[in-house]
Amino acid sequence: MGWLLCLVFFLSGAAALLFQTLWFRQAGLAFGNGVWASSLVLAAFMVGLALGNVLAGRIGDRLRRPLHVYAAIEVLIAVTGVALVWILPGLSGFLAPLLASLEEHAAWMNAVRLVAAFALLALPATAMGATLPIVVRVLVARDASFGSALGRLYGWNTLGAVAGALAGELGGIALLGVRGTAWVAGGLDLVAAGAALALSVRLGTDRLPAAPAAGGRIDGVGLRCCAAAFLAGAILLALEVVWFRFLQLFVVSTAVAFAVMLAVVLAGIATGGLAAGFVLRRRPEGHRDVASLALVSGFAVVACYALFAPVVGAYGPRFLHRPLEIFWLSLVLEFPVAFLSGMLFTGIGAALQRRLPSAPRATGLLTFSNTVGAGLGSLCAGFVLLPGLGMDRSFLLLAAAYGPVALLLLGRPTRSWRQPGWIAALALFAAALVFFPRGLIRDRYLETVLARTDPSRTATLEALREGRTETIAYLRTDLLGEPLHHRLVTNGYNMSVTALGARRYMKLYTWWPVALADPPRRALLISYGVGSTAKSLTDTASLEHIDVVDISREILELSELVFPDPSEHPLRDPRVAVHVEDGRWFLETTRERYDLITGEPPPPKAAGIVNLYTREYFQLVRGRLAEGGIHTYWLPVHSLLESDARAIIAAYCRVFEDCSLWVGEGLDWMLVGSRNARWHRSVPGMERPWRDPVVGPELRAVGLEVPEQLGALFLADAGQLAELVGDTPPLTDDFPKRLSDRMVLPGVDAAPFAGWSDPERARRRFEASAFVAAAWPPEMRGRTLPYFELQAMLGGGHLQQRTWSGGRDAARPVYADVYRLLTETSLETLPLLLLGSSPDQRRIVERRAAEDPQVAREQLGNLALFRLADRDYASAAKMLELATIRAPRNAQAHELRAFALCLAGRREDAQRAREQLHRLAGVEADERYWRWLDERCGIDG
Repeated sequence: MGWLLCLVFFLSGAAALLFQTLWFRQAGLAFGNGVWASSLVLAAFMVGLALGNVLAGRIGDRLRRPLHVYAAIEVLIAVTGVALVWILPGLSGFLAPLLASLEEHAAWMNAVRLVAAFALLALPATAMGATLPIVVRVLVARDASFGSALGRLYGWNTLGAVAGALAGELGGIALLGVRGTAWVAGGLDLVAAGAALALSVRLGTDRLPAAPAAGGRIDGVGLRCCAAAFLAGAILLALEVVWFRFLQLFVVSTAVAFAVMLAVVLAGIATGGLAAGFVLRRRPEGHRDVASLALVSGFAVVACYALFAPVVGAYGPRFLHRPLEIFWLSLVLEFPVAFLSGMLFTGIGAALQRRLPSAPRATGLLTFSNTVGAGLGSLCAGFVLLPGLGMDRSFLLLAAAYGPVALLLLGRPTRSWRQPGWIAALALFAAALVFFPRGLIRDRYLETVLARTDPSRTATLEALREGRTETIAYLRTDLLGEPLHHRLVTNGYNMSVTALGARRYMKLYTWWPVALADPPRRALLISYGVGSTAKSLTDTASLEHIDVVDISREILELSELVFPDPSEHPLRDPRVAVHVEDGRWFLETTRERYDLITGEPPPPKAAGIVNLYTREYFQLVRGRLAEGGIHTYWLPVHSLLESDARAIIAAYCRVFEDCSLWVGEGLDWMLVGSRNARWHRSVPGMERPWRDPVVGPELRAVGLEVPEQLGALFLADAGQLAELVGDTPPLTDDFPKRLSDRMVLPGVDAAPFAGWSDPERARRRFEASAFVAAAWPPEMRGRTLPYFELQAMLGGGHLQQRTWSGGRDAARPVYADVYRLLTETSLETLPLLLLGSSPDQRRIVERRAAEDPQVAREQLGNLALFRLADRDYASAAKMLELATIRAPRNAQAHELRAFALCLAGRREDAQRAREQLHRLAGVEADERYWRWLDERCGIDG
């Protein structure tokens, strides 16, 4: 019947992991998700577990009905666990006023967080920590082998944790919500309690004889066992932190991915514990091999790290997101070491029990030592190892740390040295340290990341920082030796870039409200990224105070790369106050009210980010807006399913009744809402940003050359969004899985959004919009309509890619769009973008060409594009003539020259340019282009 007790402990483990998952989710809402807040909540939880270990170890022998006590503990966990899940989210409103007064005193604020977290978690965590020392006595009463009993219970309990880790993320929260899943976890605990009471009689353990309280001093060997358990726990939890950080370079960092990675670690520990229990039942003296086992564990750390390279290399550079792929990578990297750790824990317990006949006390001391070590190891990895040593050296140090574990467990060195098993393990351990593959991160693994984030390999790695919260890489793309743009990559993910298109949508968060409403005085930016939005705020002269909040100190520090000139650096602006904190927590605690709140957090499906897109978050934002204040927010539909976008929009529009949706750039869209904003509806007010000497040139540089183009970014207002969203329920804190776990397939899942942004439909919605009627200057509405079609031209490809636009008319080249823009509008940036260049490139090329004649000769093609955008067709044709002399077989140069001559009205010269191209043997002429040019200019084909 012992297997039934193991089944009970399996249920207990599943409930415990479910509760832990839910508590840590809810604690993020109560205390924030910053690195300090998360670490303090973890510390409070681990302290509670350790306290339960000690208490149960001291009283376990005196319990006459241990399973009755265990059942009571499970009931206590069920009640307090469910209560915590319900209480924690509302706690922020209680703590916020207190912690707001401590904002300038970080140490005191963190002390309050720690005390509050411990006060809440102490009871259920202590109860959880007490279960194993109490139940192990029951199984030992039926099974004289302590090692076997410990391994079986520990293994089955941890297997239950595997089930709990996966059940919550893969189904429970999606179906029942966070609070509903808490009831399931509580129900599992109650089932375990009831089963324990029933088993108490059937196993004959309803009345065990009470033993004296376990006490007395343990000898040196016992102390060394406790020290080894402490160090082993520290190493494994530190490794878990490093493993997870390492895997994020290759795996999309979603909650499901973390659940799978954790499940593999727990499965390894569980099967290791069960295997050790099986061995110790047949070889009670097997605990003598634990020193060798520790050395093999160190070897396994290095071997798995090295052998991971060919495994991940087989997948190529793509980001992995399927659970089976994540499982396989985790299995290779984590499972062997976790399996050995489970065996090591059980073996150390068996060795300790030889010095302490009391099973509960031995178990209590073992788990106490291991738990305290695990808590400190996790903190050490995040705060010391990764930022101080990086992943590469952290793996080496943690592998080497198994050496001291082995020395602590070494019984009689003179005899152990002669044992073949010890000698072999020592040789493997030594070889692993000597031949550790140093530099593997930069030489091999980072190459995979760079191949994904920069497929053309035109960028250089400017900085790599392994910080407390993420691994950060800055890539720089140069043109003629000068920075063209920077790319921020965090944990292998392309997070942000300073290229023109991204700059446009990120700065639009500021420009839009400045153009439509009264000038803002106070602004809040949540999430800094590469600093483009922050720069747009500091460029806004009306702003008197700007708060910038970001969870990563390292990202803020590395922005020096983007803004090397202190006078241009937004964080050096005297109006800016920087807060290294969780953005949602800042909203909870700040007393300020803002005219503008904006932000571009990480993608919604990244782990821990969903609560920045829920209805409750948007309610917080609205509560911090001053009367008339405006909120602008990133909606990255390129990383969302259509159902995901509907859920976020439903949440947003439940809070902001005047919500509207706008294109930023491509599939980076923008939600806008306000707290009763007063729209000025005047042409001079709308044109104000374009007249600004700082903002105006940047607006034109990113392709918003006239105010009418701003209107052409419109997609839908509140009423129209209600029709698009339909009856989709809003994304909420309690139902975060309304944002699905499935990753988006480019080109497939984005297809539905094409209907949303179709220029003709968007134009009709603009004409019918109640919001536009209330906010847009009446005399500008008609002038805005043609720009819907013009703005949509950016989606048609560009010349340098030899792509063609025009829908069914396959013979209509991009040149046709450029021709229309040049002859029918005064726009300069849009034609330049369609021609494959940009104002950023123009700035660098023209400056370098003026300084160096050689550069001017090499850049004739680009200089000609700039002249075309200026409508200086004669100069463009002359430059392209020189370009064809330098590179006579360049078909595109001949095409462009004929195009420029056509625009200049020089039909005969354009005809000669075509004939010159046709005389070149082996050069393919694009007949579709020449037919179009013939229709336009009368060039004879």
